Amino acid sequence: MLNRREFLKRGVTFVSLSLASRSMLMQVTPGHDTVFGQASTLSGNSRLFVIIQLNGGNDGLNTVIPYGTGLYYDARPKLAVPPKEILPVTGQIGLHPKLTNLKKLYDAGKVAIVQGVGYPNANRSHFRSTDIWMTANPDTVEKTGWLGRYLDESIARFHGTKLPAANIGGTLPLTLVGEKVVVPSIASLESYQFLTDTRYPQEREKRLRLFQTINGQSFENAYLDYLAQTGLGAQQSADELQTAVKKYTSKIEYPTDPFAQGLKLIAQIIAGGIGTQILYVTIGGFDTHAEQNTARVNHPMLLETVDKGLDAFYRDISQMGVAEDIVMMTFSEFGRRVRENGSLGTDHGTAAPMFVIGDRVKGGLHGEHPSLTKLDDNGDLMYTVDFRSVYATILEEWLGADSQAILGKRFERLGFLKR
Repeated sequence: MLNRREFLKRGVTFVSLSLASRSMLMQVTPGHDTVFGQASTLSGNSRLFVIIQLNGGNDGLNTVIPYGTGLYYDARPKLAVPPKEILPVTGQIGLHPKLTNLKKLYDAGKVAIVQGVGYPNANRSHFRSTDIWMTANPDTVEKTGWLGRYLDESIARFHGTKLPAANIGGTLPLTLVGEKVVVPSIASLESYQFLTDTRYPQEREKRLRLFQTINGQSFENAYLDYLAQTGLGAQQSADELQTAVKKYTSKIEYPTDPFAQGLKLIAQIIAGGIGTQILYVTIGGFDTHAEQNTARVNHPMLLETVDKGLDAFYRDISQMGVAEDIVMMTFSEFGRRVRENGSLGTDHGTAAPMFVIGDRVKGGLHGEHPSLTKLDDNGDLMYTVDFRSVYATILEEWLGADSQAILGKRFERLGFLKR
């Protein structure tokens, strides 16, 4: 038999532990601020930032194509996109033919193509390079992500929302891991709520009240208190979201694939107006080692999926009247090798382009396309833009943050955003 005190202690642990990361628990101390303890709404920044991860290493040379040089065709006799199919940006650079909607946005001045993005001594491991991009530190292993640190430094102190950021999907990316803010991964609206056994619907309200009672206690132990606040805050944010998305109505038909449906969920969260500022979605499949243009899931198909999903999302937020408040950014952990391999694919490479999309973007080409004549010792592209310059530009010019405090040092800003 448990006495009341032991029941509450164990109850908090069981119902809340899964909501907090181990690193958070290791760092929490008495009096430690959390986003759920803040009531202030001093932050007036209504700008939203949507991150699209192209997981697996997107082939940048077949995305933003240097079709003006014969070296591209020499390196890729089977995989190169024919010149007549390319969507020209300049006489030298063009977009893959599957990016028709992105090209329209580019022509409207709403897409910045940042060329040749990478970092020194590029790592070709999926895991390590992904961590580098997510933490913004190529030199040491970090426990927090660059946007997690942004959330720690800004929203956790000055924003009253219970859902400052969200990942759409199953696994929280390191990008959004902070020390003070718990960011949820939302697989679907149906799953992001207080779930009880559907065989006993009459018990739901009782179990919810019990959960709130357990987590509403004050505990002398800082760890238990933190877990309680985290659990209660998560439940409250889920309730807020379920109520808010009922405001969403749209005539836009999204494609039925998981990526587009993830963007639709982001649109629903935005329509709810609950103050969520950072939203993250991932599409995988870009590790195209074999049959890059002909496999069941191939590179042209993936680019088309991204293109159609982003088109539906942009039209949706435009109809909502909030497009001016939203910037989107794509990234991938690395590009691919310059030369195609013997399996009609491409292997892990280095530098690749990024897209920054939105009404407040200064459209056009930014940075220099990597040379196909001056390659590194492995025959890979040499980066021309440090990825942290892209982050610094977003942090300083869009989110209004001190990029040096978040990235560890000052990086050049690239000017792809309108002031």
